[in-house]
Amino acid sequence: MTVIKKIKKYSLEDESFVNGGTLLDNHSFSVVRKKVICDESNSSFDMIIFVNGNQAIDVTKDGVHPYGQRDYVERICQYFQRKKKNVIVEHILLDEDAPLALEARMIANHIDVLSSNQTINSIQLIGHSKGGTISFNVPKSFKKNSSYQKTSITTTATPFLGCLLASPKFFLKKVREVIYSQLPEPVSKYTYDALVTYYSKMNRESHMNNDIALEGYSAEHYDPDFIAGMFDLENIEAMKKVHYYQNFVTGIDDQTMLDSLNRKDFTSVGMCLMDRYFMDEITDGFVEVRSQESISKHMDVVMRRLQSRTHYFLSHDDDLDCVLDTINDVIDDYNEKNKRPNKY
Repeated sequence: MTVIKKIKKYSLEDESFVNGGTLLDNHSFSVVRKKVICDESNSSFDMIIFVNGNQAIDVTKDGVHPYGQRDYVERICQYFQRKKKNVIVEHILLDEDAPLALEARMIANHIDVLSSNQTINSIQLIGHSKGGTISFNVPKSFKKNSSYQKTSITTTATPFLGCLLASPKFFLKKVREVIYSQLPEPVSKYTYDALVTYYSKMNRESHMNNDIALEGYSAEHYDPDFIAGMFDLENIEAMKKVHYYQNFVTGIDDQTMLDSLNRKDFTSVGMCLMDRYFMDEITDGFVEVRSQESISKHMDVVMRRLQSRTHYFLSHDDDLDCVLDTINDVIDDYNEKNKRPNKY
């Protein structure tokens, strides 16, 4: 059974990470880790690091163990067991208060240590949603050439230009316009007030949400430069140096609602409704398709489209396996070129 290990807590007072002690909680920078050994004669491993914007509090009921479909480490390990690979899988869980740029630097430092380890073959960094924006900012902080040489990056459903739902100044104005145009008073007021209450609970006032606001709509005390500087030359040039980069794009189409209902995936049903009524039918329920695709204007990238899928697609094993299939190919390609074991 996998276990959540709390690492550090970001102190708003000190504006830095501290070795938390009593400060450590389910809002701290944490990691879930598991090793899979399929070949006892082989002492090397491929490293899989998954970052999707979750905090520890999002994946656990008891404060210690991830559960169900939110135990991504267990699900990824099961995939690579079927492929008979030796892997170490980590799920990075974000600190609620830390700037996303700082969390990217922490992951870069971690990869620098891993890449120096001769028993680590390739390093696969998978970034979903805001985890994709973090992953995209990781390579510029590498200090070792081995980190560039060993690391491949996969981003999925990533808001490179920011996210409407992380932009309360913009989003709530849009919601109000739609509700008041469709419902009479006082029903419109009650409905709008209820949605504001729900949204306020979901969009916690924190760096991890507001740092990916649409440019010009972030709160003053957060980091507007994170999104504004996403495609800075430093980021682009660093990304060009990694072993491999691919980007998965998700989007809602005419088939998505039916597929979601057939799967009894009511979270995705809700995202289809959000896309239809609040987002002009140009998103995956959270992030605009053009935002996900915008990277292609700045660098060559392998673009992959997952048809009829909402932002929530990784909750389904078949969709997660679709992404992992491409990563498994990247691992085989890397190990073949570098004559490393762990290819079957």
